[in-house]
Amino acid sequence: MTYKTIDSLPDLSAAQMTAAQMLAFTPLSIPITVAAWDVRIDFTDFQMRTPGDDVFSFSAIAGISYDIFSRSGHAPSMIKLYDGSGNVIAARYDPATYDEHSVIMNDFIAPYSGLYYVSAGWIQSAASPTVSLSIYGDETRAPGLLNMIFGTPGSDSYIRPTYLNDYIDGDAGVDTVYAAAPVGAFSIVLDAGTITLSERSGDKSVDELHNIEVLEFSDTTINMAYVGLAQALYVSYFGRAADVAGLKSFQAQLTALGAPASVGEFSARYATDAAVKGLIDSFGTSSESHALYSGDNKAFVKAVFLNLLNRTAGQAGLDFWSGAIDSGALTRANASLSIMAGALANNSFQGHADAALVHTKIDVASNFTFALQTEKASAAYTGAEAAAVARTLLRSLNADTDILDFQASVKEAIGKLPPVPRSALEHLAELPPADGDAALVLLTGIDSIHHAALLG
Repeated sequence: MTYKTIDSLPDLSAAQMTAAQMLAFTPLSIPITVAAWDVRIDFTDFQMRTPGDDVFSFSAIAGISYDIFSRSGHAPSMIKLYDGSGNVIAARYDPATYDEHSVIMNDFIAPYSGLYYVSAGWIQSAASPTVSLSIYGDETRAPGLLNMIFGTPGSDSYIRPTYLNDYIDGDAGVDTVYAAAPVGAFSIVLDAGTITLSERSGDKSVDELHNIEVLEFSDTTINMAYVGLAQALYVSYFGRAADVAGLKSFQAQLTALGAPASVGEFSARYATDAAVKGLIDSFGTSSESHALYSGDNKAFVKAVFLNLLNRTAGQAGLDFWSGAIDSGALTRANASLSIMAGALANNSFQGHADAALVHTKIDVASNFTFALQTEKASAAYTGAEAAAVARTLLRSLNADTDILDFQASVKEAIGKLPPVPRSALEHLAELPPADGDAALVLLTGIDSIHHAALLG
């Protein structure tokens, strides 16, 4: 049994350990599934306490994760955890963002089974004497196994991953996973509806998320609603992944339209919904789409197949789609999305292969856009050269591509984006410091004259 101690903080005295009140866990009558808690300690006092009378003892189980909440009239000074000998082994001062009176220590993993001490760090005042200490634990999870977190049938607005490797299923409703760090601290990979959220540093936990609609970070929020459909529009018409701002913009527009999430249903509304028609036309009649798809209707269909399905169109498919455009039954503006919808609905052997490739392209396009945020490369993804990098990436896919393994190629493509032009201030910051020993330069002014003389 080895663990680190924090020697910069004072240990508990023998008197403090003797006086510490023993707290015992009790089962939660209704387990708090979104946090995987099943036992808890709750202590509350409404009276002024003697300074220093904030030390308690409790028993913990090795390998189990515990969350500790301290609350007082003013934000507690610090939560400190001690081992059975009074040595500090963990400390946290991080006022809760939702409550100026609380400090939270998340995911303390007990290094051994036995006695621990905790100092709540309360700061009371006569006007606000109430204090409380709560400790929650997930003692039903076998140490070393994947941590299971399940949401409720309703909408869960705060599902928080632990420092362990978590399997999180939000169940029904609109469920939010909250990660208390910037988005750049994570890698986000979408694969057939499953989100893999991986930490880049620290304990480097890897979480598997199911039925999660919102990812909330300390600096941004990623709404998963319409990510697939928005990326389908970009892939269909531009042959590339969406940029970060574009993805958010079209997600907002699709939300405002109350649009169906599936490509087939959305494309089918083109003929009956003017707002949907306008959004699709904004893609299909854009200069970027025209540059990708040109020529007569047969040449147009061939280009769509090559861009979307990475193959030439068969004669029957070529005649069907070009004939629909020739007759006016299908507009060129809606043709790319309609061809994608047809590929996703085709139950032939070729259709299944095409559908698998389309799904893979949409997921990889999503991961590319996520990586623009996590790699802080959003500004680099602009212009024809950057678009060509993304198109090359998507054209390298096939129906059997392993999306998780392919993430390395996504990061490599991000690294190939053209550099962002640097500002004058950034260049100035790189100049060498002034030479303090250099000779002084005399600057001499002139008498005031009319400013026109300065223009020559």
